[in-house]
Amino acid sequence: MSNAESPTGQDGPFAELLGIRPGISDDGVGTAFMTVADKHRQRAGVVQGGLLVTLADYAFFRACRSVLREGEHAVTIELKLNFIAPARHGELTARSSIKSRGGRIIVGDMEIHGEDGQLIATGLGTYMTVYDRRQQEPEANTRELSVDAD
Repeated sequence: MSNAESPTGQDGPFAELLGIRPGISDDGVGTAFMTVADKHRQRAGVVQGGLLVTLADYAFFRACRSVLREGEHAVTIELKLNFIAPARHGELTARSSIKSRGGRIIVGDMEIHGEDGQLIATGLGTYMTVYDRRQQEPEANTRELSVDAD
């Protein structure tokens, strides 16, 4: 689903399900936002770590998307996030910037900050570009995405 198709401007239904909102996607920088709700907290009263990883990855996706070439898609192949402080409430902002773009590999960093500016998490990730073979060989290929270089 593209931004043009989504009534909420989302890139897909998963982010929308979690309450993650898209921000910028321009010139190797991406952002995403989330307002902490009760459904995001684990038993200790802090935002569940997997949700923070998803928020960071979504910002990284938006950064990657801004540097993709025609026909390219990008998928996460590695991501590491260090949790610095607990997130308990308020607005969270994830920001990612591309550090390196090679032929197929994109490396970027990510940070999540609370509404008071406190650093919540920081990380580094790697995406790999792939091509949608459904558009290239719809009847000849059963795999949806290919990692073969074209």
